[in-house]
Amino acid sequence: MGVWYPRIARTLGLSAEADTQAARLLEELSDDVRTCEDEARRMIEGRTCVVFGAGPTLRDSFNRVSLDGCVSVAADGAARIFMEQGRSPPNVLVTDLDGGDDVITWCAMNGSIVVVHAHGDNKDALRRLIPILLEKEARLILTCQVESFAKIRNFYGFTDGDRAAWFCHAMGAGRIVLVGMDFGSRIGEYSKLAAHPNPDLKLVKLGLGMELVLRLAKEAKVYTYRGSARLGDIPETDSFT
Repeated sequence: MGVWYPRIARTLGLSAEADTQAARLLEELSDDVRTCEDEARRMIEGRTCVVFGAGPTLRDSFNRVSLDGCVSVAADGAARIFMEQGRSPPNVLVTDLDGGDDVITWCAMNGSIVVVHAHGDNKDALRRLIPILLEKEARLILTCQVESFAKIRNFYGFTDGDRAAWFCHAMGAGRIVLVGMDFGSRIGEYSKLAAHPNPDLKLVKLGLGMELVLRLAKEAKVYTYRGSARLGDIPETDSFT
């Protein structure tokens, strides 16, 4: 876990015990599942991953993005725009299960690898959705924000968006291009299906997510798509090759 989780836990008042309980629950619910990490690595290694965040610039940027030859990765609710626009679902969905059950099941039924994240606040969602995903024979990877154990993995990151980028790095991506990953003072319309109960807390989490993306950019080739928000000194690009 390094130093990032204890600091974030202190900042947000997270419970390591609750996060561990959620990870154990995810393991129990998916006891017979063979996870798809090797498959994801074969798909991603050496390639460009286009990671779609649920920020305010997503809608304007989405239809300008060409995914030819790229791996598409959606952070939770950002997958909804694929469904709304009649596009094929993302190759990978990274979710803590609050982006909308309809979108998550649509991705699962149409071949996305679904990277399901467990934390102390989503145990009810795990109990509700994991059985549905298993019934639909979803291709799953299981993650947590405490120490990895068994088939429950910690690939680093905290919010769905930065966790998606770190996942791509862990799978060996050659380049990571961020689209709609804004981390600003406005919450995007695709960020969560229901209204955020605590917008101020959400903005604090986005700030932490930006910090983790900036850290990733020190060890991986990370770019922001031109038209998305600038993130520190991460270079912009409008090329996906």
